[in-house]
Amino acid sequence: MDELILERPSRWREPLEEGDVFQQFGALPWRRNKHGEIRVLLVTSRERGRWLFPKGWLAPGRSAPDSAATEAFEEAGVVGDIHREALGSYSYAKILNDQSSVDCIVTMFPLRVRGTLLEWRERCERKRRWCHLSEAVEIVSDEGLGRLLREIQADDRLKALCGR
Repeated sequence: MDELILERPSRWREPLEEGDVFQQFGALPWRRNKHGEIRVLLVTSRERGRWLFPKGWLAPGRSAPDSAATEAFEEAGVVGDIHREALGSYSYAKILNDQSSVDCIVTMFPLRVRGTLLEWRERCERKRRWCHLSEAVEIVSDEGLGRLLREIQADDRLKALCGR
């Protein structure tokens, strides 16, 4: 049976069907430091302070990459150039306000950071941290995201997009 991928949980569609999977889009913000090394930007989740990359739902009227770039702007306070080709995807269980969970697939797009804001929408709710990809692999708490980062690191996918 084909898997149905839904855009976002709807408060008008109760209860959720068992097995529903929701699609989110995320940005993997990156830049080069003064030594030419690639650094990625992690942010903390609002609720539990776990390290992750900006992600969220498809914004109405926007493409998947543009939605990912919007999430990076809102959650991490960065602006830049979003790559149109995805780095890959991972899945996780999103905990909702009522403590129930839904399964989500997150498709990640690289975002070359051109500017970092001192003040941004969620600055009081999140921390941000620049680090090497190898460090990000170790500190993200989501197993699916960690697996995707290890794949990206192993095949130099990010370096290929960044122009070595």
